[in-house]
Amino acid sequence: MKIVIIGNGPAAVAAAEAARELDGHCGITMISKEAVPFYSPCPLAEYVEASVPRDHLFLRDEKFYRDQDITTFFGHPATAIGTTARRVTVGSGSDAAELPYERLLIASGARAIMPPIPGLAGTPGVFALKTLADADGIVARLPAARRAVVIGSGFIGLEAAQALVRRGLAVTVVEALSQVLPQMLDAEMAALVETRLRDHGVDVRVNSPAEAVLGGQAGVSAVRVGGQEIPCDLVVCAVGVRPDLSLLAGSGISTATGILVNEFMETNQPDVYAAGDIVEGFDRQGQRRVLPIWPNAVNGGRIAGGNMVAARTRSFRGLDGINVVRIFDLPVASFGSSAGERSLRYAGNGILKKLSLSSGRVVGAQFFGDVNATGLYHELMNKGVDVGSFESELLSPGFGYGCLIPRPPLPTRLAA
Repeated sequence: MKIVIIGNGPAAVAAAEAARELDGHCGITMISKEAVPFYSPCPLAEYVEASVPRDHLFLRDEKFYRDQDITTFFGHPATAIGTTARRVTVGSGSDAAELPYERLLIASGARAIMPPIPGLAGTPGVFALKTLADADGIVARLPAARRAVVIGSGFIGLEAAQALVRRGLAVTVVEALSQVLPQMLDAEMAALVETRLRDHGVDVRVNSPAEAVLGGQAGVSAVRVGGQEIPCDLVVCAVGVRPDLSLLAGSGISTATGILVNEFMETNQPDVYAAGDIVEGFDRQGQRRVLPIWPNAVNGGRIAGGNMVAARTRSFRGLDGINVVRIFDLPVASFGSSAGERSLRYAGNGILKKLSLSSGRVVGAQFFGDVNATGLYHELMNKGVDVGSFESELLSPGFGYGCLIPRPPLPTRLAA
């Protein structure tokens, strides 16, 4: 069997490993537009701030691909998919190659969104923080940089801001909406994050969409916001990511925001699978979503890899969506909805916790300063547990799995 995998991220590698575990002889070919082995993008900000060495980013080395008998086309992007002919085109023009497949996995991930802000594209000194090449570019720019502007205040933007502050730059974060972390927190929680950022020297400006990036051949010189120019030597654009569907033109593969897959990670095209940040699947509550986080990519990749060699023997239980970020070493987490029928709240000792409840069940949560029980509350939501009988204990400091164990009945007192 010939398996072709487009991508070299967590979904792609997990799929290759799962396929190889079940079939030691199938042919596996992996295509990646990046020229380096599998690495984690999660610590890229730490690499920028110099707390994580570059070589510690890599999770597999070249020996891994040899040992797994994987043929690699690294540094050569896939450019077209022919589902009728069962071919993947690699490269273009005279350098193009056609790779046949019997099973195909699309795990090419998401791309950083670059909004149509004048001067944003093509100005030296403007970066995303999505790939290792992005991080390398920022690191190379740092010796000549004194001031930076981060466009966007999602978790990648705030991680970038912290890294640059720790490298000694004066950093301004500009956010078009009315708060930081707008997809993750409510206004009260966001205000706490903004205060912590400002306390550590970050200039935070909300309700401040970037209007233009100014500069020339020497590089970026300022970002214009609200008619005012913010001088800078470096810009990080972190307004989000989006599944990269550019490869799919003419393939017949069904998409919405991402590639539509079922519980077996199958697309609508025969023997074509998808996994990772490029997919749109069902979450644990049965809603179609795009949730580009590492655990979803690994789990989806394993399901796809197993099913490519043993069709429909594995199914995906659903996408999970926990977001966790550290704001100058203070943890913040959230999942689900911040708008239930009612909410529970605990505040004290620099900690704020909120649970959203509907019909007696947890539908979302937010935590500032203490995220230790996040997994437990998330499990309660995913399992649809009725928390009515122990609701008063949910946010108590000692709440844990032990609180869910039914208490034994009190002993019956015997009559004298």
